[in-house]
Amino acid sequence: MKDADISRRRFALLAGSASAAPFVLTGAEPLTAQVVIQRIQSELGGEWPATGLDGWKGGNPETVVKGIATTAMATLDVLKAAVKAKANLILTYEPTFYGRQDGQPRPGGGGGRGPMGFGPDDPVVQAKREFIEKNGLAIFRLRDHWQARKENEMLTAFAGALGWGKGRVKDDIVYEIPPSTAEAIVASIRDRLKLRAGLRAVGDRKATVRRVLVQPGSMTPATMWSRYSEVDMVVAGEVREWENTEYAADMFTAGEKRALVTVGRVVSEEPGMRACAGWLKSVVKDVPATWIDAGDPYWRPA
Repeated sequence: MKDADISRRRFALLAGSASAAPFVLTGAEPLTAQVVIQRIQSELGGEWPATGLDGWKGGNPETVVKGIATTAMATLDVLKAAVKAKANLILTYEPTFYGRQDGQPRPGGGGGRGPMGFGPDDPVVQAKREFIEKNGLAIFRLRDHWQARKENEMLTAFAGALGWGKGRVKDDIVYEIPPSTAEAIVASIRDRLKLRAGLRAVGDRKATVRRVLVQPGSMTPATMWSRYSEVDMVVAGEVREWENTEYAADMFTAGEKRALVTVGRVVSEEPGMRACAGWLKSVVKDVPATWIDAGDPYWRPA
């Protein structure tokens, strides 16, 4: 391994660890992670195929649960915070291991990193797995079934976090907001979401904004292209720069007084997972449920 590559041993030392003492409910059968997930599956309904995105991503389903944490993404920082909060069942919206394969062996085998996933020798994946095992954590991805709820908390919670909860137009993703300049709204978004450098804005900063299209997570070009003319601003988690961002930039150059704002995919999904923690308190009353924010990972240069 080259000197520039981080070694598994060094990454593990940087990651750190914490003890995870066993927990047993007094006077009752131990509440395992598998039992908790079965309750959640029963409440949410639908099919849960083994080939779907939702499912176990790390740890042992028979782990006795002492606390639950929800998050948009189970980063190592989030896992360390969960251990500190005595939450050992983590429900994550995004992958734990950086891709759709989510830690599964790469097709065709082989080591290292590649477009189809990670080999078994990848030091970052190995160190993260070791942290999960050493601290007795169980990781379950809860995306498709949480997103499918008719309440659509991923959208409504995101809009609510931006202060626009009462402005939704029917059951759409469009919100009517108090008129303000795009520049002022971007500043408000930064403050409300506690962003550092992950926020980006394109368009006329002095334009008056009254209607906003809100899209947590990733916005497809088809959605933006077909609906841009209906609103003054699009606020999304992330977009493909060469499709959406440059389209928005060219619209501005052509004279359109509209704006595109991206806040980061994971950041945009955190309000929905905070709502998930609140929902869990009515489903699993035996142990506490809390939300842990992965936060804006970017830093701004001096």
